[in-house]
Amino acid sequence: MKLLSGYELNLESVKADFKECSDFLIREVVICGVRAFFCAMDGLVNSLSLNELVIEPALKCSLEFGSNVELSDKLKKSVFGAIELSEAQTFEDAYFLLMSGFALLYVEGSSDFIAFGVQGWEKRSVEEPTNEAMVKGAKECFTETLNDNKAMLRKRLKTNKLKLKQIKLGTQALTPVALAYIQGRADEKNVEEVERRLKAARLQNVLDFGALGEYLQGERFSFFSGTGNTERPDVLASKLLEGRIGVMVEGTPFVIYLPYLFTDNFSSLDDYDNPPLYASFIRLLKYLSFAISLFLPALYVAIGTFHQEMFPTLLLYIVATSEATTPFPLVVEAIIIHILYEIMREAGLRLPKTIGHAVSIIGAIVIGEAMVSAGIISEPMLVVVALTAIASYVVYPLYESVAVLRFFFIAASGLWGIYGFTLSACVLLVNICSLSTQGVPYSVPLSPLTVSSLGDTVIRQSWKKLSKRKVNIQNLNGADNGEKH
Repeated sequence: MKLLSGYELNLESVKADFKECSDFLIREVVICGVRAFFCAMDGLVNSLSLNELVIEPALKCSLEFGSNVELSDKLKKSVFGAIELSEAQTFEDAYFLLMSGFALLYVEGSSDFIAFGVQGWEKRSVEEPTNEAMVKGAKECFTETLNDNKAMLRKRLKTNKLKLKQIKLGTQALTPVALAYIQGRADEKNVEEVERRLKAARLQNVLDFGALGEYLQGERFSFFSGTGNTERPDVLASKLLEGRIGVMVEGTPFVIYLPYLFTDNFSSLDDYDNPPLYASFIRLLKYLSFAISLFLPALYVAIGTFHQEMFPTLLLYIVATSEATTPFPLVVEAIIIHILYEIMREAGLRLPKTIGHAVSIIGAIVIGEAMVSAGIISEPMLVVVALTAIASYVVYPLYESVAVLRFFFIAASGLWGIYGFTLSACVLLVNICSLSTQGVPYSVPLSPLTVSSLGDTVIRQSWKKLSKRKVNIQNLNGADNGEKH
């Protein structure tokens, strides 16, 4: 709704809208003989800056003017000291700025609010990343404040080609969201498509980045996400340089980026700080860990149930002896132990840190000793689950997907043996190769194969070779707008 025609009407409308809001501050003043009022939200503004840069200069000024509109223009140009100054012609825009830490001024006879950027709320300082720890990388991560996050990204990418387009989402409560991309690297059509999908979401409010992921990746059936997220400014900067698009949401320290590829799960910034040979070894280790975490329990169930002849003789004796003392078949054992493991893991995540260690103690006693001693779970199965759990943490971005898929593989292997295991693996590979985000296949550059990109996918080449490559995700083979290599 646009501003009303009279001073009293606008004043009463603002007071009515913020009735019973104890943090709402309003003050009526007279500036050069004209009535006006300031308003702000307590705790969101810096009171000292507001007084020194806005209120005090306004009350002390002496201007000549022909109309109230002219007075408002002169105040903007020659009186106020705040560098961040904007206008709001509707109550909706004014209230959005008010909730964003701006102070508002309405001068009688004008057709808009004057908004001053004097933010001063409490916020978390820049800290070391907790979910993407790096041995040799930078020790800073995004915070819950959008402006601080934009500043950290701008500090990393000192170019005017970096665009930070801000929009507002939410039908009940507006939330500022910024689209980050590098002009000339990201496809403009993809940027427009991301903005269109965000605005079409029609969410009541956006409290976290997870609410936007499903809208951005489009309609797809898969256990794998089509959008990535990071809490590190350096990681986001590297993704933007590849032609990707970032989505920064006020109130969360994680930033979404897309398109997201399957191979992104196996790389980290530490790879580029280590020698090429060691970095390549670590990447191959991650691919192996992914295979172990997803396939090992199902493969053990399939062989132990239907194809015992595939075990070496000594191992077959150990497995047979252990299974003879347990009441459940292998497939039931595997499902029970994995469910218990997920329960303990979730409990450890949600418990307060002061008592979180109790979960590991109870888990070691209940699963590691009591269940084996009681003959409920066999020792080989416990070893398989432990190795699977450790391997799943090596490729942590895929943990949620692998944790669910593992049960399907175990069930298929328990019903049909190696044939069920092989069929499940084929279905998974077909699903991965069939996915795409913004016209970029999820499985590139492995399928379709882009030979020039393999030097930074499965292995990591030296910087002398990497520096000669001009990577753009839209130019990979299989991308809708890509050029073939």
